[in-house]
Amino acid sequence: MHYHIHMDENELESSLTDRYQTTVPARIRKLLGLNKRDKLEWILDESGGIRVSKKPAETEHFDPIFDQWLDFLEKDMLEHPERLIPLDEKWYEDMVFELSGERGVGVPGFPPTLAEFRAQPLPFDIDKALPEDEEI
Repeated sequence: MHYHIHMDENELESSLTDRYQTTVPARIRKLLGLNKRDKLEWILDESGGIRVSKKPAETEHFDPIFDQWLDFLEKDMLEHPERLIPLDEKWYEDMVFELSGERGVGVPGFPPTLAEFRAQPLPFDIDKALPEDEEI
């Protein structure tokens, strides 16, 4: 005997592959505005129901006061380069001491000496082009 259960137009289904992957039905993709590589957010409620939605893109924290401070520093450095003082070994060691609480002991990202700090690789590729939306 074969049963055919009619699904409501708001009830859509997809199957899981052996690797627990699925295809999001076209109607849902369109409704949520999904694109390839978008992230989905799975929310479990108290009653055992599940809500799936498009995860909002990660946005950088915007702090207008901090941005104003950086603008001030940039302007001041450009107008008064004579005020810039190079970081020397003693200043660096004092800074690391304030972070670690112990002389001669570094903290993540800041080894104990300025020479070691300068010798470590940059945490980014200096030759890589900046993203299109980033201003210089």
